[in-house]
Amino acid sequence: MAAAAINAALWVVGKALAPIKDGLLEAWAATTGLAPNIRELKLELLVAEGMLDNARGRQPCSPALGMLLHELRQLAYGAGDVLDELDYFRIQDALDGTHNAADAHGRGCVHGLVRDACYTAKAVGKRFSCCSLPCAQDDSHSGVSEKEPPKLKFDRVGISERMKDIIDKLKPVCAKVSTVLNAELLASNPTTQHNTMAQPRTTTPYIIEPTLYGRDTQKKSIVEHIIHGEYSENKLITVLPIVGVGGIGKTTFTQHVYQEVKSHFDVAVWLCASQSFNAASLAQEAVKQIPRSKDEKEGSSDQYLIEQRLKAMRFLLVLDDVWTHHEDEWKKLLAPFSKGQEKGNVVIVTTRSLDVANKVKTIDYPIEMGRLEAADFMKLFEACVFGDDQQPWKSHPGLFDVGNKIVGNLKGNPLAAKTVGRLLRNKLSLDHWTIILESKEWELQTNDNDIMLALKLSYDYLLFDLKQCFSYFALFPEDYEFGSEELIHLWIGLGILHSSDHNKRIEDIGLSYLNDLVNHGFLKKNEKDDGSYYIVHDLLHELAVKVSSHECLSIRSSNMWSVQISPHVRHLSIIIENTEVNDRITFENCKKEMIALGKRLKVETLRTLMLFGEHHGSFAKTLGEWLREARDLRTIYLSQVSYNVDKDMLFNFSKLVRLRYLRIKSLPHYQGLCLPSSLVRLYHVEVLDLQEWKGSFGLKGHISNLVKLRHFLVPNYNCFLHDGIYEVGKLEFLRELRKFNVRNENGFELSQLGKLTELGGSLEICDLEKVQTKEEADGSKLIHKSRLHKLELEWNINRTNKDPTGEKDVLESLRPHSNLQNLCIRGHGGTNCPTWLGANLCVKNLESLELHNVSWIDLPPLGDMFLVDESGEEHLCFTQSPTFNNLKFLRLSCIQRLSKWVVSGPHSVSYQNLKRLELTNTTNVESSCGGNGFCYLFAHLEVLIIFNCPELFEVPFFHPTCCQQEAPMAWFPRLESLTITHCPNLLSLPPIPWTRGPCYVDVKNAGSVF
Repeated sequence: MAAAAINAALWVVGKALAPIKDGLLEAWAATTGLAPNIRELKLELLVAEGMLDNARGRQPCSPALGMLLHELRQLAYGAGDVLDELDYFRIQDALDGTHNAADAHGRGCVHGLVRDACYTAKAVGKRFSCCSLPCAQDDSHSGVSEKEPPKLKFDRVGISERMKDIIDKLKPVCAKVSTVLNAELLASNPTTQHNTMAQPRTTTPYIIEPTLYGRDTQKKSIVEHIIHGEYSENKLITVLPIVGVGGIGKTTFTQHVYQEVKSHFDVAVWLCASQSFNAASLAQEAVKQIPRSKDEKEGSSDQYLIEQRLKAMRFLLVLDDVWTHHEDEWKKLLAPFSKGQEKGNVVIVTTRSLDVANKVKTIDYPIEMGRLEAADFMKLFEACVFGDDQQPWKSHPGLFDVGNKIVGNLKGNPLAAKTVGRLLRNKLSLDHWTIILESKEWELQTNDNDIMLALKLSYDYLLFDLKQCFSYFALFPEDYEFGSEELIHLWIGLGILHSSDHNKRIEDIGLSYLNDLVNHGFLKKNEKDDGSYYIVHDLLHELAVKVSSHECLSIRSSNMWSVQISPHVRHLSIIIENTEVNDRITFENCKKEMIALGKRLKVETLRTLMLFGEHHGSFAKTLGEWLREARDLRTIYLSQVSYNVDKDMLFNFSKLVRLRYLRIKSLPHYQGLCLPSSLVRLYHVEVLDLQEWKGSFGLKGHISNLVKLRHFLVPNYNCFLHDGIYEVGKLEFLRELRKFNVRNENGFELSQLGKLTELGGSLEICDLEKVQTKEEADGSKLIHKSRLHKLELEWNINRTNKDPTGEKDVLESLRPHSNLQNLCIRGHGGTNCPTWLGANLCVKNLESLELHNVSWIDLPPLGDMFLVDESGEEHLCFTQSPTFNNLKFLRLSCIQRLSKWVVSGPHSVSYQNLKRLELTNTTNVESSCGGNGFCYLFAHLEVLIIFNCPELFEVPFFHPTCCQQEAPMAWFPRLESLTITHCPNLLSLPPIPWTRGPCYVDVKNAGSVF
């Protein structure tokens, strides 16, 4: 426990130091008279960090040390809070170009402070753009007509006193922690250190549980494959991984398989790898289980002996409880087993780690062992509680209902059934069983064969940052479905993610952590029609609650009165169940319990607040009363909101200066709500998630105040919150800007995008006709935005004046990075396709290309295209350049110069990956015959749409006279949907069959065909 406390304290100290690592805060503080305080506090925190860093890896066992570390951690929290608050006012000064740190207590220092502010502004200007917002009389020109909320006043004296108080307390605590750590180090030796470590688990091949519940079908399948199927033939060695969470029954299952198939092998070996996978030790144990050969040499290595003994034998090897995969160790162990002459050898590996399973497998997929089905689990539960009694509930009918509830809590985990069974069979009475149910006493059992210890072993094996990520799952309802971005954004808001490598974004680290939690079995990835999601594995949610109980608390409205509350809770979630508003009496009782809850909580230290339940708004006022003191909140998630956040609940919202993460989901029918205007003054916000917000947001123009904002998430159907941000270039950490409208106004010029060096995701740039020069377009620096995946470039098609030459140069300068995957160009009035999309193609990896209403005399490399010039002459347009490698979606719309498109001509290109093709509103296109005796097949085309092409007389991309095939063939073998409408001159369709499978066809207003 003390080792975990060292890591926890070190993490908090590191977070406290974060505001002063770049030097900006200290430079600013030099003008406020607080520099000595900050320096002294910084030194104390650095001493604590160094001391704790040196202690990492030790296994101290002193309970006193744990208590001292807790004190140190609380002080570090306080230090981080005060430095964070100082950084808030530094940012405020930088944004406003003022120096408001001077206050009534300055006593004559005002002149000096104002004088020094100019110096500070220059230093800060290197990091933040310090242009102030326009004055009131300029609002009509800037597009920012809203009045900003008032600024918070800076209490220099109060902050100075708080820092001094923390410093005075830190010194003796650090000294005492150091003393205890040094004493433990002197008293310890390698032997005692080793003895404190947990002993490795050992298993045997002998069946301990005679009945295998709920796994018979799975077992029979594996046994059949081993004895008569694919595992018994051809391959020298088949590696068969069995993966599942702790306690799910992997070892028991494998014991049954082992005993049933071992007689079909010459040699069967069972090895328990446990947490340390050491090839030499495992080989030494394997030698003991393999019969000796006649001509063995004394003193031979274990690897040589294994090779010699198995030379002409078929073997079965079980590696039970493998935790890690080190490729060299794995190869070293298997090397002597791989040199035999017999085929059909099988290696069964059991592991908790999906990563290990995927790395060692030689079959298509690992065998995943999940929870038992309800009926099978009930049989196991009955056996664990009642033994051989065939009709247990008949003898104890009064226990059935409570027993059923207990079974539901165990999530189909066999080891959980055994743990609870030992507790329940001690006393077969309703009172005893009810106590077990309500207290969840099985979570407190710490014997080697109990479920929570088995699960916690997996948790203890995680790196500290992964433990942090996992522990906060305790705040969410059971079976909550997480999106990958949702989790990563939450971890950013909680301050868990950090990177020492400037080339690696913290989002990438978050994705790595997410994959690690999946691979270690703590999260399960599932698929839906709209994408993948993650859930916490069964009883592991209970483990998250247990390991985080010191600081995290999740309360259901049904158990508010009974929940145990740690005095150190900093992260709180409340789940309001629908039953609480069924009637007035229930509602009033819940309201009273909520008032009492507020009195039991130390609200002023809360850092996280999450509210769930569609009716939690019914208690907004009650919650608001005791949340008035919650000024330390950094993470807020409000689900299904039906109230105005600042007016109805978080009355002190404007004072949440440390807020990092705000996610609000409103109920669908509450569209008259408005976000707090003071939000734009909360400068530390990094994640603002409004994807499911249905209300309004009046101060979007001032969002650029949030200079640390990384993720500003808005609804997919509406990007208006992005397109009107004044001086958006200040948001230098922003990861995605969905839409940007160019305006002829200060603060909305295209060069604002050039300052967003981290921009990725999708970007739509509108009203590009307002960009007059090539130099302005260069200012967007799109070519440097390597993480941008989707780009839309749009000129207003209703503009009265076009400048073909100027627009041609502008588009040429809007060259994107070669990583771009989706490109759409609308309304461009230039005469030519940009060279980066044509002659000098640089976006070869495009997956989607859309061209709308362009009048180019040349087009991208899409095959032989015939275009009509101003004189009406038709000419072949072909660009001799590389083609698109991975184009899956192509849409050509309103390309009026296009008269003919010959896909299978002499300059044909490959469309082997194309899945969707749309040709719409192209009035002059006539035919697309190839005429070269070759018919091009679109092997992967799934959707073909042709709309409003009045001159078209053949379906594009096929001409019946150009192919000499005798037998019918599927021209579009994967076509799922064909739509042809408003093509009055169409004469024919490709011959049937068009596809190999069922296909939706909609052909109408199509000349003589339909």
